Amino acid sequence: MAAVLPINPDTTNKATAGREYTLYVNTGTAILPTWVKVGGQRNSPLNQSADEIDVSSKSSGGYGATIPGIKKWDISLDALAISDDPGIVVVEQAYDESAQLNIKFERPDLKAKIGWCTVTEFSLDVGHDAEATISGTLNGVGPLTAWALEA
Repeated sequence: MAAVLPINPDTTNKATAGREYTLYVNTGTAILPTWVKVGGQRNSPLNQSADEIDVSSKSSGGYGATIPGIKKWDISLDALAISDDPGIVVVEQAYDESAQLNIKFERPDLKAKIGWCTVTEFSLDVGHDAEATISGTLNGVGPLTAWALEA
């Protein structure tokens, strides 16, 4: 007989597991996207940064000062090599054709950032005593959308 377990009323810990964030590629059109999951994902960190512009002067009190400059983003893809996975096939095709790729980076609450990128690295690692993996770098072209539910 299974017991009904109580639910902890303390909702202050809202941490999420990285495995619940997913990268998708668009195989439809820009207007009517068809999102396909990139299979075998192990890690796909979304990196966002801005260049530093030094605005230090004699009047900054002997301290350095910076303001943000050009912003950029990228995703470092790490996945198992699944040769017939539709998402991986699309990423490699974009690399082969030097084409831009439309991506969606989705978090557990189904809110996502969407943008365009180029695939500037696509590697296959096939060690004789390890699983075959792919790695890739998706460099942003323009901004990502704000976190939002897809309309």
